[in-house]
Amino acid sequence: MKSLAAPGLLSVIIPNHNYGAFIDQAIESVFAQDYEPIELIVVDDGSTDNSLEVIRMAVKRPNRLSRVEVVALPKNAGKLAAMNVGLQYCVGEYCITLDADDMLTPQYVNRSVRELLRARIENRAVGFVYSNCNLIGPDGEMVGRGKSTAFDPRLIERYSFIPEPAVTLMAAMLEAAPFDESIRKGTKHHKWRRIIANGWHGKHIAEPLFYYRMHEKNLSGIGARVLDEIEGGHRGERILSGYWPMQTR
Repeated sequence: MKSLAAPGLLSVIIPNHNYGAFIDQAIESVFAQDYEPIELIVVDDGSTDNSLEVIRMAVKRPNRLSRVEVVALPKNAGKLAAMNVGLQYCVGEYCITLDADDMLTPQYVNRSVRELLRARIENRAVGFVYSNCNLIGPDGEMVGRGKSTAFDPRLIERYSFIPEPAVTLMAAMLEAAPFDESIRKGTKHHKWRRIIANGWHGKHIAEPLFYYRMHEKNLSGIGARVLDEIEGGHRGERILSGYWPMQTR
């Protein structure tokens, strides 16, 4: 792993597998952040669609990022494998893993970093900040709200309640890495279990600061379930720990 660079630098890792229909918007949401400095590491995990073409076109657009890297894996190895590779390129003080089908609101990073720094004044064990989200459909239409819960380290053994995008101290990520690449479902649950087992705590922002896309190919299976519920008339807010799977190989 490389040594950390300038204080305040945020590393964003986007692992991608066959999300060519969505990843342009994920990248654009990183470009639109009202925070600096940011570096972006996109790891294409052996996609067989047009993902790499979309990624390479997207990163050519004008942006204020300090650095952009595109890494193409020759074959699909799984999300955690892609994250492990991405971490080798990161040099930030902070880190976010952003799923290729999701998007950040423009104030996501700025707000989260400020909350993280404020929380660490009172408790140095706080190593990450996570938020609620807006649920959007395949075409970006609003379909509801997703709610996480206040941080409790005991809950992680029973529920997956922390979303993937969370501003995290790079030190906490590197302590937990490399992540177990045999796990293909419940990947974020695995990541947070590892980080929390090392003594790190989280801070929950009870506001929707990112967009979580619901579609038929969500890795967790949440999209198909939520869209079916909406079609059946169940709209509104959802407690996401009831939808996210625990880690499985």
